[in-house]
Amino acid sequence: MKIVNYNEINKLSMVHIPRVSSDRRRCPTPVISKYTFTGGKRKKARREEDKKKCIFVDLYSTRLLIAVSFLLSLSCVDAYLTLALIEKGNVVELNPLMAFFLNLGVFQFSLIKFIITALSLIILCLFKNVSITRIALPITMKIYLIVIMYEFYLYII
Repeated sequence: MKIVNYNEINKLSMVHIPRVSSDRRRCPTPVISKYTFTGGKRKKARREEDKKKCIFVDLYSTRLLIAVSFLLSLSCVDAYLTLALIEKGNVVELNPLMAFFLNLGVFQFSLIKFIITALSLIILCLFKNVSITRIALPITMKIYLIVIMYEFYLYII
């Protein structure tokens, strides 16, 4: 009968052994795959070396959902206030792309603004682990809030 020394096992499990073999997968998981819609297990990168790469995850945090929903709501409020200010005669649309769609009609303007924002937010979610995304998300929220406060100010005067 062999006696097991659990202290030695614990010490060995704490030793960091770098990976020497290459990745076992033939190719990385594509951005759009069956796991995109059915879900997976990965919320974040597990290894330090993977954290330095652009890694896609299967599960997203509630915090990210709230941030994305908030940005989409701010975009809709911005569209509404822009249309209200244009109807009031105080402002003109300076963005040439959105001015083009505004000339086509209010519905087209609103739809395109929503689609552009929603697609941008989907891309932002896919790249949520990239450092520029973690920086850009709060900055974008602050800019949108400033724009909406300015639009409210214009609407009041």
